[in-house]
Amino acid sequence: MQIAPLPKNEAARLAALKGLEVLDTPEEEMFDEITKLASMICNVPISLVSLIDETRQWFKSHHGLKARETPRSLAFCSHAILGDDPFVVPNAKRDIRFKDNPLVNTDPNVIFYAGIPLALDDQIKLGTLCVIDNKPRELTEEQLQMLRLLGKQTVRLLQMRKDRDRLEIEKLSAERANAAKRDFIAAISHDIRNPLNSLLGMSEMIREQPISESIGSYVDHIKNAGEVILNLVNDTIELARLEENASILHNEWFNLSECLAVYHNFFKQETKRKKIEFQLKNEISENVYLLSDKRKLEKIIWNLTANAVKFTHHGSVFCHVFLETKADEHANLIIQIKDTGPGISPEIKDRLFLKYNEFVPEGCEISGSGLGLSIVKLSLEELNGSVHVDSEVGEGSTFQVKIPIVWKREEGVNGKNKDLTKQESNLPAFTNRKKILIADDNEMNRKVLKNYLRALPFDITETSNGIETERILELEVFDIAFLDIEMPGKHGTEIAKSLSSQKTKPILFACTGLCMPEEKQHILNSGFEYFMPKPYLKEELYAHLSEIANKQP
Repeated sequence: MQIAPLPKNEAARLAALKGLEVLDTPEEEMFDEITKLASMICNVPISLVSLIDETRQWFKSHHGLKARETPRSLAFCSHAILGDDPFVVPNAKRDIRFKDNPLVNTDPNVIFYAGIPLALDDQIKLGTLCVIDNKPRELTEEQLQMLRLLGKQTVRLLQMRKDRDRLEIEKLSAERANAAKRDFIAAISHDIRNPLNSLLGMSEMIREQPISESIGSYVDHIKNAGEVILNLVNDTIELARLEENASILHNEWFNLSECLAVYHNFFKQETKRKKIEFQLKNEISENVYLLSDKRKLEKIIWNLTANAVKFTHHGSVFCHVFLETKADEHANLIIQIKDTGPGISPEIKDRLFLKYNEFVPEGCEISGSGLGLSIVKLSLEELNGSVHVDSEVGEGSTFQVKIPIVWKREEGVNGKNKDLTKQESNLPAFTNRKKILIADDNEMNRKVLKNYLRALPFDITETSNGIETERILELEVFDIAFLDIEMPGKHGTEIAKSLSSQKTKPILFACTGLCMPEEKQHILNSGFEYFMPKPYLKEELYAHLSEIANKQP
């Protein structure tokens, strides 16, 4: 018996084999199908995918053979990997190299052998695809050609397997990184929202007092700074959701003119404060309704306008909205935002929509987070829209957005919507006094909420921990309860669940800085009717209370 010498590139060969990370792995159907097919083509009982390491031949697939490995010194495949061509032994009993080999004279009685080297880059021979019979025989040229093709497919499968495993590892790593990022953003959002609630709420309370103009301007600056921080937190969450493809389109019919009325009022005040002009030209009829994701569309126009206002210190910001209608109900919504700001240089323009692309235009002393335009870009991709930018340094910029959209016209509904909008903007109209519970361990949060509710016919009770809150709710009947979610003693969701079995229970508001979408859904599922993120928005609170007032006597 002759033992095969080591290949000249043995070190590189072994490194490549181990790099595939395939040795001692379980059977896989894709390799078993290869060996089964090889046996059928050659009409033999045994077919193997054999890989040669330092001391053995190990079978990734072993059709017709129970063993998973044999010593390398006995392996026919050790000889096969020394050449490029098929290695064929018609009758091992008459071959001086193998006639006294134990594998020939005992089980599995290898008499006929044909092996196709499994080669990487034509040089690195990992092992073979081989067929075995226990009687002498020959293969036709057609059978050999088919074995060659199967050998090539086996090498591809080995490489694809490695790539698949690498991609799985990278995917798992990315998922873990995303989960860590999500947890970090959620924690930062929660920790910032609580003090922001105090900051914005107290600034509004101070503004309602008789104060001098100079003190009022200081308070306005504090409030504006708080709103900037809040927008940054919201943008960070929004961008994270878009990057994870966790954001979902919520298409609905809505009236764009109503959205633009709120938008116009807000930026009219913002530009007045900066002593620049703001104009809105809306060419879409008031009785036209659009089918799209309202929230994402609003986010796009608000972010682009906020950017224009931020960098424009003289002149004006102009918004033009119209439809490029087609023959049917399909159209393109066009939004143009034009400003007389400092303009954008060509090198900045090329990376304008990249994340965290913070830049300060010439002549400006303010920069942005670099998130707003990234959100615009990602939101437009979800809506199959596009944005085009024209700008010259010193001359201003124009952003034009185009979004494919479905539209319809509804006659006689706009007046009703106007009345509804007007009604919703008024103070909630409760006809009877209501008993209210405010439960929050933060005294400032309680003060802010009480200030928003003081104009209403409410009798308010306060608590500062979960155990006391649950005790009071068992002893007294309340109409409405505002529950902080993370109170000492007992979690707000636990209290809500304990109340779910009661026949009469208060209407529950969840008051929290936990504002990630999955957190919100979990909280609402525990039994809350309303979700109030911190910092509280008076308009949102009044809208919820108006809904309650309209339902109850």
